[in-house]
Amino acid sequence: MKVLPNHHQGSGRRAFTLIELLVVIAIIAILAGMLLPALSRAKAKGEQTVCLNNLKQIGLFMHLYVDEYRETFPGHRNTGLTTDNATQSLTNWWGTTILGSTPRQTNLFRCPSIKGKQLENGVAWEWKFDCHKVGYGFNAFFLGIHPYPSGALSLGGINFSSSPWFKRTSIVNPSNTLMIGDAMPKADGMWSSSLWWPNGCMDKKYSGGGYEGIDQKRHRDKGVVVFTDCHAEARKDAQINPPMDPGAGNVKALANSEFWDPLNRANR
Repeated sequence: MKVLPNHHQGSGRRAFTLIELLVVIAIIAILAGMLLPALSRAKAKGEQTVCLNNLKQIGLFMHLYVDEYRETFPGHRNTGLTTDNATQSLTNWWGTTILGSTPRQTNLFRCPSIKGKQLENGVAWEWKFDCHKVGYGFNAFFLGIHPYPSGALSLGGINFSSSPWFKRTSIVNPSNTLMIGDAMPKADGMWSSSLWWPNGCMDKKYSGGGYEGIDQKRHRDKGVVVFTDCHAEARKDAQINPPMDPGAGNVKALANSEFWDPLNRANR
């Protein structure tokens, strides 16, 4: 009698048990958990680098404008307008002013870390190339206060005054004076294109709620800024923003004023 071969014998193959499969899955999950934070950090670092390059380029556009207009910075909004119409404000602010004949460069004004709807300090917003949602702010109180006629703030016995049409040649320390940086819309959801030192504290405990300093929410607790010599840096809150709103009058708010005030009055 002929015996048929048994195909299940001597094959040398053994199926994985359920426990072995679970162990393999657990190992893969652990490795993925270790890898993902590193990938996230690398991605954030890449976005920060793009933001740095964006602001360097925007800084160059600003200097080209200043070169053409007798060393004078533009107003932060409504340059050349006699009215303060809300619709005109959207299309007539420092960003559109310095771009001039190169409007296609608006892609430089979008920080790559801004994706879809943002929620920062309770303010919900979404990026647009206009004065309210652009997310890059100009040191408006000191360098471009127009269309306001002037500004004045006394703090610790020092008078921090500003007036329209500030000249680049008046800057005491260009490598230390903030020009443009990461910004968010203010508490009313408007004017992310402006940085306003009197309300520049970004710490909820000490801010009056304006949040008009350098935004710290995009680059792993850092904000990217470009100085008036066109070098860009990523800085933590304590290295760039006032620790309290200067407009509240506490002398502690003088900290970091040398980065905002082009005349460096606190250190004279």
